[in-house]
Amino acid sequence: MATVGFRSPPALLCTRRSFSSSRVSPARHLAFHVRSSAVEESTASPPPTDPPVGSQKLSASLISAANVQKALRGIAITDADHYGSLGIPRDTPYDQVKVAYEKKCEELMSKGLDEEGTSKELELLKESYAVLSSEEERRLYDWSLARSEKPDRYVWPFEVDITQTPTEPPPPQEPEDVGPTRLVGYFFLAWLILSFALSVTLNR
Repeated sequence: MATVGFRSPPALLCTRRSFSSSRVSPARHLAFHVRSSAVEESTASPPPTDPPVGSQKLSASLISAANVQKALRGIAITDADHYGSLGIPRDTPYDQVKVAYEKKCEELMSKGLDEEGTSKELELLKESYAVLSSEEERRLYDWSLARSEKPDRYVWPFEVDITQTPTEPPPPQEPEDVGPTRLVGYFFLAWLILSFALSVTLNR
């Protein structure tokens, strides 16, 4: 079988000294380049894989346009009692939510329930923790609670936001200055007496 040779491009030509010293045939040279490219592809970084299921964030979010419309109308956006689930009041700071969550998890593990019951209770605790530990989720949840409890009175979201609620006692109220009010009262009283006296004098 006849062989056909191809001339190498000028950019890939080796010098006479390096070619004579290496004594590598064109076929071996081509195989070397193919094999080296395959090695480079095998040593390249692997494609990114999906994160494990356990590390994914919970998808149970209360933030949606439908829930905002419900809160505006005074309708509860959920039947779950997240504060009751963690056993904390509504004004609990954010850093104490995690403490209450861990405490409830320990109590759940000590109950000795079966695997299915423990899994259901743990999912409820996770949902309550996810809602109450997020500022956006908790703000919408608190607003919904305030609107559904008193639908006849409109409550703004910032009114129930614990991050904007002052924690310090208000400053003492300054005493009201009643001096000008008394002066105005005395003036009208004197004018009334004077006008009455003049009317009596003129009518005689």
